[in-house]
Amino acid sequence: MIPDRESFHSRLVAALEASGDDKILAEALSQARAADIAESFEVLGEQERSRILFALPPHTAAEVVIMLDEAVRGDVIDDMDTESITEIVSELTPDDAADMLGELPSEESEEILEHMPDEVADRIEELLEYDESTAGGIMTPDVVVVPASATVSDAVEQIRKATHEDELNEVFIVDANHKLVGTVPLRRLVTNPPATRLSDICDSDPVTVEASDDQETVVQIIRKYDVMEAAVVDADGRLLGRITHDDLLDVAEEEAAEDFLRMGGTDAAELESSSIATAARIRLMFLLPSMLVMLLTATVLAYSELLFTDPELFTALVLFVPMIGATGGNAGIQITTVIVRGFATGELASTKLVRALAREGRIALFMAPICGFLSWGCVRVVFPLFMKFDGATGDIQTSSQVAMAVGVAMTLAVIVAASLGIALPFSFRRLGFDPAVASGPLVTTMNDVLCVSIYMGVAKWIAL
Repeated sequence: MIPDRESFHSRLVAALEASGDDKILAEALSQARAADIAESFEVLGEQERSRILFALPPHTAAEVVIMLDEAVRGDVIDDMDTESITEIVSELTPDDAADMLGELPSEESEEILEHMPDEVADRIEELLEYDESTAGGIMTPDVVVVPASATVSDAVEQIRKATHEDELNEVFIVDANHKLVGTVPLRRLVTNPPATRLSDICDSDPVTVEASDDQETVVQIIRKYDVMEAAVVDADGRLLGRITHDDLLDVAEEEAAEDFLRMGGTDAAELESSSIATAARIRLMFLLPSMLVMLLTATVLAYSELLFTDPELFTALVLFVPMIGATGGNAGIQITTVIVRGFATGELASTKLVRALAREGRIALFMAPICGFLSWGCVRVVFPLFMKFDGATGDIQTSSQVAMAVGVAMTLAVIVAASLGIALPFSFRRLGFDPAVASGPLVTTMNDVLCVSIYMGVAKWIAL
């Protein structure tokens, strides 16, 4: 049965308000899941969080802390002393412990590691050497390893000795140099006699990733081959650890959120801190350049006014600038969204420029004249109404010129915006930048400048 989250939070708040009686709080927490407690942390104050962590068993407290959003976890850890953090880290699996320590200043991390058993500290330090966004940074070193000469009975004995917190799906077979030579799913250990050699029932071509591979690449590989986990190896093929499906879900969510935020004109870094000033600074990094680029649009309009001898015609043309700019920008965003999504999922067809041009280019060429024709028709209808509303006496020639300029410019604007929508993500990717930035406010603003320039150029040509 799925627990009622609102009901649990209400009970938890009531327990916290029960005159400081920790027995009532402990009773409320005893039946709760770590995920539900972590969710409530998001809306509780500093004192309430401290009381909850103190009332929880160390293992459950560690589960709660590692499930928190990064910004909330940072606030919680800031309120804890070194001894309390060490107690929580000691209860975590090596990969989760490395993630948590990686968020702390290096001096504090080193101090915590000094208070931990050498064997555990060494395993965590090995993980901390990898970049957090690589396969090595998200892997767990907890694996069941057996030699190629082992039997089913030997493998079962190794599993019994292992103390894994994570789900175990398969046994890894290595040679004398610890190079991975195969894997055996647990179901084969159950369905084969004890004396069966593992080399006879193993998968000799397991799915592997290198420790230096980007985590997004890891997601694509595991999705492509539809496996529960992947082995992590070094450049020489030696087994280092494994990446499980729950790690995959976390990474997929992180990558999707990162792309979504960058396409919206901010960065995932703002979620790593609860500071309002930090979030504002990151967003302004995207907004201020866009504001400055928009000055180019004003410059284009100011210069264009000098080219028109008829002030009424220029004024009429300006009325439709937002429509052309917005339509062109939206057409570009549609294409970049499709392409960036293809990059994220690793679809081969979406990562090839020629294939993207063939598909998205034809779609744009199909849409552009439709948008141009409809905008021409709309302007022919509404332009006389605008003139009547303003008390002006716009003639038929002016109405025709404006409608023609809008129609032609709209057609060209959609084509140009589509071209940018195709070219920019591939260019950003080639230069080593996140392609999602190509859908941000800065590029949308560039699209507006180009669309307005095209519009005014077309209008001048028609006026002549």
